[in-house]
Amino acid sequence: MTPRLFAIALLPVILTACSTVQNLPLMPGGDREEAAEATSDNIALHGWRIVGDDILVVRVPSNGCTQKTDLTVNVRERGREFRVTIGRIREDYCRAIVPEGVEIPFGFEELGARPGANVTVTNPILQG
Repeated sequence: MTPRLFAIALLPVILTACSTVQNLPLMPGGDREEAAEATSDNIALHGWRIVGDDILVVRVPSNGCTQKTDLTVNVRERGREFRVTIGRIREDYCRAIVPEGVEIPFGFEELGARPGANVTVTNPILQG
């Protein structure tokens, strides 16, 4: 294989790897303004829903790398109702285009709620 054909064959792999590189704050090429902002304990969501009687699914804003471990969950029990607030402990500095966000599931057992419980999310919902 000639060097030119090898470079052409390798180009899609290289471009894919570049699209997932995170823009880290306070690093060369990083965004210093984003690093100065504190993470939130009550992030705005694209929405949420209950699946079946024992899974809460939240749709969180994402730049392509958001995972469940990047989020915090605060659950307050009030009588028979469980109020859930989703926060973020790690920012998503990836550069993928995910305008609708990503869905992250939480089992009621993780939330300390029994199946069929009345679970509501207190986070604000993004408009649009």
